[in-house]
Amino acid sequence: MRVGRVRMLRQWGALLGLWLLCACALAAVPERPRLRIVGATQGLPSTEIKALARDRAGYLWIATADGLARYDGLGMRVWRHQPGDPQGLPGNNVQALMVGSDDRVWVATEGGGISVLDAQRQAFTHYRKATRPELGSDDIWSFASQGDAVWFGTYDGGLHRMDLKGRIRRYTMAQDGLPSDTVLALAVDAGGVLWIGTDAGLARLQGDRIERVRLPGTDAAPLVYSLTVQAEGLWVGTAAGVWRHDPGGEWSQPDWSPMFQRPNAMNAISHDRNGASWIASQRGLWRQQGADPPAPVRLGGPDIPRPINALQLDPDGALWTPVAGLGLGYLRPDWRQLAQFSGVADGLQGAMYRALAPSHSGGFWLGGYNGVVQRLAADGGIDGLDEDSVERLRGIKVLAIAEDRDGRLWLGHRNGLIRIGNDGAIDEWGVGDVRDAAPGGQVDQLRIAADGSLWLSAPGGGVQQRDPASGRVLRDIPADAAHGLGSGDIETLMLAPQGEVWVAGSDGVAVLDAARGSFRHMPALGGERVYALAFDGDGMLWLQRQSGLAQYRRSSTGWQAGVQVDTAHGMPAVGAAGIQVDRRHRVWLSTPRGLYRYDPRSRNMRRHGMRDGATSQEFLDHALAMSAQGVLAAATADGGIVLVDTTLADPAPAVPSLRFDRLSVRRNGDWRDVPLHDGFRLGRDDREFRIRARLLSFNDPDSNRYWSKLDGFDQGWIALGASGDRVFTGLAPGLYTVRIRARDAAGNAAKEQQLTFAVPPPWWRSWWAQALSALLALSAVAAIAMSYRARLKRRHAMQLTEAKRALAEQASEAKSRFLATLGHEVRTPMTGVLGMSELLRGSRLDDRQRSQVDAIHRAGQHLLRLVDDALDLARIEAGKLELANADFALRPLLDEVAGLMAPVAERKGLAFVEHVDADVAQALHGDRTRLQQILLNLLGNAIKFTEAGHVALETAALAPQGIRFVVADSGPGLSPEQQSRLFRRFEQAEGARTASRYGGSGLGLAISQELAAAMGGRIVVESAPGQGSRFIVELPLAHAGTALPVAAAQPMSRGDATEALRLLLVEDDPIVAEVMLGLLREQGHAVVHAAHGLAALSEVATQRFDAALLDLDLPGLDGIALARMLRAQGVAVPLLAVTARSDAEAEIHARAAGFDGFLRKPVSGGALSEALAAALRR
Repeated sequence: MRVGRVRMLRQWGALLGLWLLCACALAAVPERPRLRIVGATQGLPSTEIKALARDRAGYLWIATADGLARYDGLGMRVWRHQPGDPQGLPGNNVQALMVGSDDRVWVATEGGGISVLDAQRQAFTHYRKATRPELGSDDIWSFASQGDAVWFGTYDGGLHRMDLKGRIRRYTMAQDGLPSDTVLALAVDAGGVLWIGTDAGLARLQGDRIERVRLPGTDAAPLVYSLTVQAEGLWVGTAAGVWRHDPGGEWSQPDWSPMFQRPNAMNAISHDRNGASWIASQRGLWRQQGADPPAPVRLGGPDIPRPINALQLDPDGALWTPVAGLGLGYLRPDWRQLAQFSGVADGLQGAMYRALAPSHSGGFWLGGYNGVVQRLAADGGIDGLDEDSVERLRGIKVLAIAEDRDGRLWLGHRNGLIRIGNDGAIDEWGVGDVRDAAPGGQVDQLRIAADGSLWLSAPGGGVQQRDPASGRVLRDIPADAAHGLGSGDIETLMLAPQGEVWVAGSDGVAVLDAARGSFRHMPALGGERVYALAFDGDGMLWLQRQSGLAQYRRSSTGWQAGVQVDTAHGMPAVGAAGIQVDRRHRVWLSTPRGLYRYDPRSRNMRRHGMRDGATSQEFLDHALAMSAQGVLAAATADGGIVLVDTTLADPAPAVPSLRFDRLSVRRNGDWRDVPLHDGFRLGRDDREFRIRARLLSFNDPDSNRYWSKLDGFDQGWIALGASGDRVFTGLAPGLYTVRIRARDAAGNAAKEQQLTFAVPPPWWRSWWAQALSALLALSAVAAIAMSYRARLKRRHAMQLTEAKRALAEQASEAKSRFLATLGHEVRTPMTGVLGMSELLRGSRLDDRQRSQVDAIHRAGQHLLRLVDDALDLARIEAGKLELANADFALRPLLDEVAGLMAPVAERKGLAFVEHVDADVAQALHGDRTRLQQILLNLLGNAIKFTEAGHVALETAALAPQGIRFVVADSGPGLSPEQQSRLFRRFEQAEGARTASRYGGSGLGLAISQELAAAMGGRIVVESAPGQGSRFIVELPLAHAGTALPVAAAQPMSRGDATEALRLLLVEDDPIVAEVMLGLLREQGHAVVHAAHGLAALSEVATQRFDAALLDLDLPGLDGIALARMLRAQGVAVPLLAVTARSDAEAEIHARAAGFDGFLRKPVSGGALSEALAAALRR
C-alpha cells in the first residue's frame, strides 16, 4: 500500500512537472532575435568592425576600419588619425583592441604598431619598430592581458610580452619553437596559461617555454582563427572546426564542429545566461541551444554571407555583434520576451492587420485588408484559409475577429458580419438583411461571452447579442439616447468577469441594464472620452483617456478612483489603441507612440518599441489581444505583428554604472573639451562650462533619466531629461560640488556621483592684481599733482573746441531752418509772381509789355532755382537727401536734356554736340531727376562760360558697371588753383569777378558733386587755361533688365488736360487764390473759393464738386485735418494737395490723409492741369 502510494505520488509529480513544462512552452513566444542597430546616426565611424571591448566604467569600445570609437548609449566619441598630431592614432584601420587590467586601451592600427590610450582618455603612447627595435613587426593582430603584462601577436614578427615598465621580450619560431611567426589569436585561461593561435597551429606557454599543442583528430596543425575563454574552458576556432579544452585538461569537439570549418570558421563564441551559445563566424552569426545544431541569426543588411569578427556579452546578458553594412547590433537581455513578424518573408500576407484574437488551438487569429485571415501558431508557424474561402473574402476589410467556443470564426467588417464554420461554410449578415440584420456602421468589436453568445458593436449602429450556432439576433440595442448609447460613438466593447456588458466612448462608460434592455451611464467613472478599458479581476477597472490612465476599484458604495497615471509618469497624451492586463496585474497599452507597460506595484512605466526589436512604434486601433497563456499580440502600422511573453520575468534589478563623461568650456564661442577629474579648476576666463554624465545602461538609452544638484546653488534636484548635460553660467568664485543621479528605463537607480570643482576669481580680483592696483593707485596720486595743470589746459581747450563745435552746429541748424522757412515763405509769393506773369503772358500785350512780363517770369524762375539749390544744400548738410531710385530709359533722358540746352547754346552762337557710344545700356536703375539736374547744371555752366566754339555731351559705358558722362566746352579753361576751389559752396572760378560777369550763386557745381557722391559716383574736371574744360561724371548705376522709354515731360497747354470741371479751391492767401482761380478758369473750369476749412466744409455740404484743391497750411483747420474730415463724411471726389512746404514728409502725410494728388507751389497752369488729370485718373 505504501509502495503504491509512493508510486502514485511520483506519477502525479511527473505529470505536474510535465504540465508545468508544457505551460512554459505554450507561454513562450517564438525565439526570433532582432537587433537594434547602432550606426552612423549615433556617430559610428564605419560599419566594418574588427573588435569589441568593455572598460571598467562600462563604456563599449569599437575598433573599426575608420577609427576607434567609444559608445555611451547616446553617441560616440571617435579617435582618428590626425596628420601632425603625435598623440593621435597613427592610422584609421584599427585591427586589434583590448582594455588592459589598468583600464588603459590598447589599439593596433594596420602597420602602425601599438598605441595605448591612457586611463584619462587624453593621449596615446606609441610603440613602433622604428623606436623600439625589440618589436618584430608593426603589424599587430592580437592582444592578451596576463596580470600586469600584455601579450601581443604580430604578422610575421612573432610573439611579444610587455611588462609594466614597458620592457619588451620577443618570442619567435626560430629561437623559441613558436609554430609560426604570424600570431592570429591570444587568450589567457582561468589557470593563467597563455594560449597562442598561429597560422600554423596552436601553442601554449608553460612557464617560460612555448609548447606546441596538437588538436585531437588532426593530422596537420590547422590555422587557428580564434581563442575564446568561457566558464567551461577554452574554445578554439580553426580552419578544421571547433575544439574545447575544459578546466580538467580534456579536449572535446561539439557535434556541430564540422559546420565551422573554413570558409565558415569560428571567429568568436559567447555563452549567455540561458545556456545558449552565440557564434561569430566567417559567414555570419549563429545561435546554438542545448543539443540542437547552431541556427543562423538574421541580422539584416546585405543578404550575402559576411564575416563577423567579434562578439561582446555584457554583464546583464545583452549581446553586441557587428552587422555588416549597417553597423553594430545590440540584442537586449530580455529579447526572448518579444517576437516580431514582418512581411512575406515571415509568412504574413496582409498589408495591415486591424483584427486580432486568441485561437483555441494556440496562437492568434489575424484579420487584415482584402479579406486576409491567417492563424499565427504558438511556434511561429503561419497558415491561412483554403483557396475558396480566400476568394470568397477577397475585397473585405476585416475589422474584428473572434473564435467562439465551438471553433467557428467570426469576422466583423464595414458592411456587416461573417461566420466561417468548422466545415468551411461561410455565412453573412448585412445591414439591409430582412432578418437578423447587422447593425448600421462597421462592426469593429467582437466578444465571446461566458455563456457562448456573441456580442458585437458598431459605431453609430449600436450593440447586438447573437446566438453563435444560428447567427440569430438575441438582443439588439440601437445607438440612440433612449437606449443609453447617445450618439453611438463607441470606442470599445468589453465583457466583465461577472458577464456584464460594458461600452466606452465619447460619452464615457456605460454598462448594460439587462432588465431594461438599455445602457446605464456610470457617472462615477467621469464623462471624458474613454478610448480603452480593461478589467483586472472583478474588483478593478482600468480606463484610458487622453489625459492618462486611471484605475478604479469596486467597493460597496460603487467605483472609487485609484491610481492616476499621466504624462508626468511617462504616459503619452494620446488615445490608446488597446489595453490588456496580464497575470501580474500589469497594464499593457498599445498607442501610436509605442507599446507601454505600467506596473502598479513599482509605479514604473516602460515603453516597448523599436529599441526592443519592433519594426514600428505605431500600433493599430483595437489590434491588441492577450492569450490564455499570457502571450500578448499587437499589430503595427507597417503590417507587422508583435508577440510579447508577459509571463517571462524581467531582468533582475541591477545597479547601472553612472559616470561623469566630459567637461567642456565655452571659449571664443566654441565648446572645447578639457580634462575632467575630481577637484578640477576652471580657467580665470571660463564663465560658461558644461558637465556631461552618462548612464551606461544600453537597453533603452533614450529612456534613461538624469537629475543634478549643485550644492549651495540649487534648491532641489534639477531634471535633465535624457541628455545628462548640465550647463553652468556665471558662477561666483568658490568651491562647488555637483551631484548626479540617474535611473534606467527599468527604473533601476544608479549610485549617486559627485564632482567637486573650483571657480577662480577673475584676474582683476586675484592677490597680485589687487597689489598691482594699489601700486598703480599710489602712482596715480603722484601723477595727478604733476599733470593737474596740463589737464586743466587740455580741459579748457576741449571746452573751447566743444563750444565752437556747438556754435557751428547751432549755426548750421539755424541756417537749415532758415532756408527751409525761407523756401516756404518764398514759394507762396512766388506763386503770385509766376502765376500773375503767366496770366499776363496769356493776355493781349504789345511787344514791349510782353518783353517786360517775360523778364519778370524768367527772374522769378531764376529766384525759384536759387531757393531750390539752397534747400538741396540744407538737405545735404542735414543728411536728409533721399534718392528716388527706379528703372528708367537713358535715351529719352538724354534727348530731354539736349532739347533743353541745345537751343540755349545756339542762341549764344555755340555748336551743341551730342555723342552716345553704341555699348551704352538702354536702361539704368537710379534717380532720373537728380541725374538730369547734374547734367543741366554742368551744361548750363559750360554754355555760360563759353564765348565761342562748342559745347558737347558725351555718354559712354563705365566698366565694370555704370555710366560715364563728359561735358566738354571750348571755353577759357581753368587753372589748378581755380579747379581746387571749383566744387566749394558759394565759390566761382574767379570769385566776385566771375559772379559780376556771369552771375550765379556758386551752388550748382557743389550740389552736383554732392548728388554724384550720394549716387556712389564722382565728378572730376580736366582743364587747362586756354584749352577748355572737361567735366567727367562717373556713376555706378546698375543696368535695368527692362525699362519703358520715359517720354520727356511736355508742358500742357491750358484747357487740354480735362473737360470743364466744377472745382473747390481752399486757399487762405488771397494773391495765391487769385492766381489759381485765374489759371483754372482760363482752362474752362468753374471754381469756388473758400478761404478756410470751415468755409470749405460749408461749400461741400451745399454743392457738388468734381475735385477739390486744398492748401495744407490753412488757418485753424489745416489741410490734412480737412481732408480727413471730408473722407470721413463720405466725400469721394479727388483731393489735390497744394503746399509751399519743401520737406519730403509733406507728401507722405498728405497721401495718408486721403489726398489723390500733390503739388508744390509755385504752380503753373500746366502743372495744375497735369495734377488734376492725374488725380482724376486715380
